[in-house]
Amino acid sequence: MKRVLALGLLLTAVGCVYYNGMWGAKRLARDARRFESNGQDAEAKLAWARAAEKAESVVVRHPRSRWADEALVLQGEGRAGSGDCVGAAPILAGAMTKVDDAALRERAQLAAAACALARGDPAGAGRDAMPVLQSTDARRRSRAAELAGRAALARGDLPAAIDLLGRSRAPSAAPGRALALIAAGRPDEAATALTAPMPGGGGGGGRFMEADWAPVFDELAAAAGAAVASRALARFLLEQRIPSGARARLLLADGDRLRTAGALDSAAARYAAVAALVPDSAEGGRARVRALQVQAITAARVEDLAVPRAALERLGQAGGASALDARGLLQLMTRIAAPGESDADRFRAAELARDSLGAPRLAARLYLDFARLHPTSLFAPKAMIAALPLSPAAADSLLAVLDSGYATSPYTQALHGAASLAFAAAEDSLALALGVRHPESRALGSRVAAPVPGPRGPALEPVFPAERGAAPPRPGPPRPALRPEDRP
Repeated sequence: MKRVLALGLLLTAVGCVYYNGMWGAKRLARDARRFESNGQDAEAKLAWARAAEKAESVVVRHPRSRWADEALVLQGEGRAGSGDCVGAAPILAGAMTKVDDAALRERAQLAAAACALARGDPAGAGRDAMPVLQSTDARRRSRAAELAGRAALARGDLPAAIDLLGRSRAPSAAPGRALALIAAGRPDEAATALTAPMPGGGGGGGRFMEADWAPVFDELAAAAGAAVASRALARFLLEQRIPSGARARLLLADGDRLRTAGALDSAAARYAAVAALVPDSAEGGRARVRALQVQAITAARVEDLAVPRAALERLGQAGGASALDARGLLQLMTRIAAPGESDADRFRAAELARDSLGAPRLAARLYLDFARLHPTSLFAPKAMIAALPLSPAAADSLLAVLDSGYATSPYTQALHGAASLAFAAAEDSLALALGVRHPESRALGSRVAAPVPGPRGPALEPVFPAERGAAPPRPGPPRPALRPEDRP
C-alpha cells in the first residue's frame, strides 16, 4: 500500500513539474506577442527565447506526453520569434511532418513561412503559408494571407499580392497592399486605400507600423508626385490614430519631399506643423532647422541670409539632436555669404548656392556678380552660362553678351555645340582652382629611364655581327642525382 501511495505521489509531482514547465512556456509566448503588438521588439525576442527554452525542456524530458507536440511547436515558434531561424528550421520541419493536430501544424507552417521571408526565400514562404489559407481559424487565415501576400510581392506577383494582402487583417498587410498597388501602376487606388480604417485603429491598443507605412508615401510621391503624396498623407493622418512621434516623422518626411519638389510654401507649412506638434523633441528641432533652410532657399541676395544665419547660430548653441544639423547648414551659408577674396572662392560660393543650398535666385545673382566683377576671367562666360537656366528673364541679354564678348571662349563654343579641346582644359583648370582635383604628379621614373647595370660607353673590343645576335646557350637537361652506390 505504501509503495502504491509513493508511486502516486511521484507521478503527481512529475505531472506538476511538467505542467508548470508548459504553463511557463505558454505564458512567456503570450508576453512575447504582447511585446510585439506594443512595438517592444527587444523584449519580445527575449521572451520568445525564454519560451523556446522552457518548451525544449518539456520536449526533452517528456517526449511521449500528451503535450509534447504543442511543446515542440512552441519551441520552434520561440526560436523563430527570437530571430534564430537557423535553429528553428529543423524543429518546425519536424513539427510539420510529425504533428497530427491541424491547429498545431498550422502554427508551425506560419512560423516557417515567417522565417523563409526573413532569410529572403519568398517561394518557400508562399509554400508554407498557402495551406493555412484554408484554416478554420480566422486569425491564422489572416496571418497566412499576410505572409503569402508579402511573399508574392517579393516575387513580383503583384495581382496575387494585392488580393492576398487585401484578405488579411494583420497590421503590416495594409501598407504592403498599398505598395503593391503603386508598383502595379494604380496610385489612385493606393491613395484611396490609405483612408480605410486600420486594424486596431492604428493606435491605442494596436501598434502603428511606422517602418512599413513610411515607404508607402515615398513610393507614392515617386509615382504620382509629391503633391499627391502630401494630400494622401493629410487624409491618412485624419483617419488614423497615430502616436505623436510617428506623426511628426511622417510630416517631416513629407516636408522634405515637398521641398525637393520645389513646393516651398507647403514644405514650410509642414515644418511648422511638426514644430508645433512636438516642440521639445528631436523632430521639432529638425523641423525648425529645415524651415530656416526653406527661408534660405528663397533668398535672392546674400543679405537675405542674415536672418536664417542668426537663427541657426542660436539653434547650434542650444544643443540637442538638431544642433549638428544647424551648425552644418550655418557653415554652408557662411561659405556662401562670406567667401574668400580669390576668383575661385567667389565662383565656389555661386556653385554652393546652386548645388548645396538649392537657392536658384541667389545662385543666379552670384554667378552674374562674378561675371561682372571678373570680366576677363576664363570662367566669366561659364558663370553667365550657369545663370541662364536660373534666370530665364535675362537669357536673351546673356546670350547676346556671350556671342559678342566671348565668342572665342571654349564655354561659348560648347554652348553652341562646337567641340573643343580647350573646353576640357578649362574645366581641368577650374577643378584645380576649386580644389576638387589635384594636379597629377609624375614620378621621376616616368621621365627618366631606370638605370641599367652593365658596362658604360663604347665597347673596347669589336663586336662582330654573328656575335651581336647570338643567343645565350640553352641550359641542358638536369643531370640525375647520384645514387649512394654510384658515389665514389
